[in-house]
Amino acid sequence: MKVIAWLTGVGTLLAAAVYMVVSLNRWQWNRALFFGLIVLIAEVALATALVLRRLARLERTGQQQLDPAVLAALRASRRPARDRFSWLRDLPSQTNVFVTFLVGGGVLLSGAAWLVDRAASVTAAPARERRLARRLTAIAYPPDGLVVDDATALAEEVPGTDDAGIRMLLRGSGRR
Repeated sequence: MKVIAWLTGVGTLLAAAVYMVVSLNRWQWNRALFFGLIVLIAEVALATALVLRRLARLERTGQQQLDPAVLAALRASRRPARDRFSWLRDLPSQTNVFVTFLVGGGVLLSGAAWLVDRAASVTAAPARERRLARRLTAIAYPPDGLVVDDATALAEEVPGTDDAGIRMLLRGSGRR
């Protein structure tokens, strides 16, 4: 399987290089750039595979030649395991810092929620809603809608021109 992968990589590199030269010879610059990019990708892939293969070989040979005396010296010089979370143990005489952080964080979150609630209640007051409704009535649709019914359309020369609301909407279109 590895041989097939290596042959595919080398074949891709060579074929893309040949097509790049052919495209340059025919003055097809975009195609030559594309095949040049394929050459670059194949080259980087093959170089990475070679480096990884060499590292794996070094690792295999290094594991086979371990000196027992050096390994024993390294194991003896190891630091003792340290318990980094000893402060989390339940000791009846100590109050943990963890509880203090939880309570303090809860107070801060409650304060932030209170501020958001106050800001929301100030900005959405009923007076502001009424003022917004007054401002929006100027651009509201007519109460009976914009579509002229069939009876009005058949009875008039220009449909809808006798309706004041329609006349107001058609004012900018040139019809009066």
